[in-house]
Amino acid sequence: MSKPFLLVGVSVRALAQAAARAGFTPCAIDGFADRDTRLACQGRALRLPARGCVPDWALLDDAIGEMRRRHAPRGFAGAVAGGGLEACPELLDVLRRHAPLANADKEAVLVAATPARWFALLDEIGAPHPKVSLGGTPNGPGWLVKHAGGTGGLHVRPWRPGMALEENDYCQQRASGQPGSALFLAADGEARIVGWQRQLIAPSAALPFRHGGVACDDALPTKAKASIATIVEALARRLPLCGLAGLDFLADGGDVRVLELNPRPTASLALYPASNLFALHLDACAGRLPTAPLPHAWRPCGEAVLYAEIPLSVPADHRWPPNCADLPEGATDFAPGEPVCSVRSSADSTHVLLAKLQRRVMALSSKLEDFHDPKPERARRAAGRLAAC
Repeated sequence: MSKPFLLVGVSVRALAQAAARAGFTPCAIDGFADRDTRLACQGRALRLPARGCVPDWALLDDAIGEMRRRHAPRGFAGAVAGGGLEACPELLDVLRRHAPLANADKEAVLVAATPARWFALLDEIGAPHPKVSLGGTPNGPGWLVKHAGGTGGLHVRPWRPGMALEENDYCQQRASGQPGSALFLAADGEARIVGWQRQLIAPSAALPFRHGGVACDDALPTKAKASIATIVEALARRLPLCGLAGLDFLADGGDVRVLELNPRPTASLALYPASNLFALHLDACAGRLPTAPLPHAWRPCGEAVLYAEIPLSVPADHRWPPNCADLPEGATDFAPGEPVCSVRSSADSTHVLLAKLQRRVMALSSKLEDFHDPKPERARRAAGRLAAC
């Protein structure tokens, strides 16, 4: 039996499923160890205790040792870091001590997580981006505060005069446009676009830019695609990128502004199950990119995150709709603001897809809240549950 692959991140369900589809044996360590992850890993999944949605990474080294004792006595064939490690690049060294790391070089992660270096690089390659203020508080309204290395929109909040900035905070001017992302493969200074996505938000009063899911985007203008492809190629030449990565941007018609680089596999790989992306990721980390265009049996699909709006208790025997993912294992209590599950859908166009996702999120949320909350209160919250920017 071949050695398993170690997968680590805030949530590695999509990575684990991609690895299993490609014929590999995944072992997962994340903040959820949900039912879908356990199924993809055939039970080889460990949950790190989390504060909010962020696992306690101080426990990672011990968790890897426990995983090895239980499920990988001969060691791991390799390790892949997913989302959530950007704020602590030293965690890549922890993974590397246990297995060969199939990820972008640590230098690429440091550049992406250091605002001064990241925006200087964008300026050098001529990539447009919203105005930033790195050394102090901005002047005038219309600014956001972001925390370097943050993820999931949890690190973004409106700036207000007098607001105290924490270490590694920076300010970025609000800009118009539809949030989008490009998933791509990189190797040896070259890059190939895998697909284009629309980023969804699920705003709350405290977290107005909270990650709400991702959907294939069939409406991105050709000019915008060409601009982002050129920027991706320039980044691949300048940074030690390898394997799957994602670039976040704003698209306003054909004009684009770059936001952030995610130098690791992103959650959007779940939208392309027919593309064998885990194997292609490993090939790219070994210096091999596909020579032909990636085949897509393409129909817009997406996943939206359902967050608890009130305290919820979901029994172990709850019957989930078949279009759900990231399902809890056993009876689970959810505090307000915690992610409950993801809801999937597909459609003939991105416009129809987004409407279907919103309807399904609202319907499932209403069902879960039936025994916890009066109907008028549910109706009041429904409109803001998922917003497609």
